[in-house]
Amino acid sequence: MPPVTCHILDTTRGVPAESVTCAIYFVSELISNPEEESSYDVASSKPFAMGKTNKDGRITNWVLNPENSKDTNQELGFTESNEWSTLKSGNYKIKFLTGQYFHKLGPGPQARTFFPFVEIYFTVNNPPDHHYHIPLLLSNFSYTTYRGS
Repeated sequence: MPPVTCHILDTTRGVPAESVTCAIYFVSELISNPEEESSYDVASSKPFAMGKTNKDGRITNWVLNPENSKDTNQELGFTESNEWSTLKSGNYKIKFLTGQYFHKLGPGPQARTFFPFVEIYFTVNNPPDHHYHIPLLLSNFSYTTYRGS
């Protein structure tokens, strides 16, 4: 199991959200000075890995971005065989393509959504915990999240 997983539940329909594309980004190093605005600058606008939720609405495996360098993959904690084994401390985000998910449910009101995507930023402290789980409870016009276990 990778050190970061996520789970999406469609609370409108009462089912797991299947086939939602998700992208994960390493945003920046840990913020050393919260008072300094430049501490919040984004280091990378490209995801280092992507995945699609399974029938249970879960991402259990991430596929590396083929544009990543070998050094980037190793720095982020991936092994030679592209397995994500360790986690680098820093700030991350997961982008959930929710508009695409709801569009696939159409036609009709179930295809409408106010949020074409949801971005959740989170911090991995130093030393990192063993596992980070990011649940997303989603409806057409609202969402909520929390740190899962």
